[in-house]
Amino acid sequence: MVCISVKTYSQNEPLITGEKIILPDDITIIHSPHKAAMYSALVPGLGQIYNKKYWKLPVIYGLTGIFIYTFDYNNNQYNKFTSAYIDMKSGKIDSFEGYSNVETINDIRDNFKRNRDLNVITLAAIYLLNVLDATVDAHLMDYDISDDLSLNVQPSIINSFNNQNAVGLTLSFTFSKN
Repeated sequence: MVCISVKTYSQNEPLITGEKIILPDDITIIHSPHKAAMYSALVPGLGQIYNKKYWKLPVIYGLTGIFIYTFDYNNNQYNKFTSAYIDMKSGKIDSFEGYSNVETINDIRDNFKRNRDLNVITLAAIYLLNVLDATVDAHLMDYDISDDLSLNVQPSIINSFNNQNAVGLTLSFTFSKN
């Protein structure tokens, strides 16, 4: 007769069983600025969602949409005026949209190119500001602002070095730590 003894355990992991995890009161979850930055770097606005600042999404995507639209417009106009410049220089056309001077067409073309390039720079700045905003906002998530912070402004009379009075303001800051 053979007897085999095997000790087994059931899985009690909350992630496997689907149980709700209840954290003790002394454990705090730290909001990670690194995560917020990485999320915003991967998908603009995702860091703001992580920080629960949903109102910033329309601002980010609205500005991005406006500058993508203006980039497209300026790029199309640049290409159109480039073709007209080449055609006018080779003698195929005499005028384009009321302009008959080659230098005027070239100046307008350069203006659209400059605006297009500025749109690219602005889009890059919006992207970087999106990441920076998510990072700074995540850093300030756990920042404690006391209700007892106050500023007191009062008029005052200041005695100067030659015993003459001067009128001024006294600013008093009150900080209290709980």
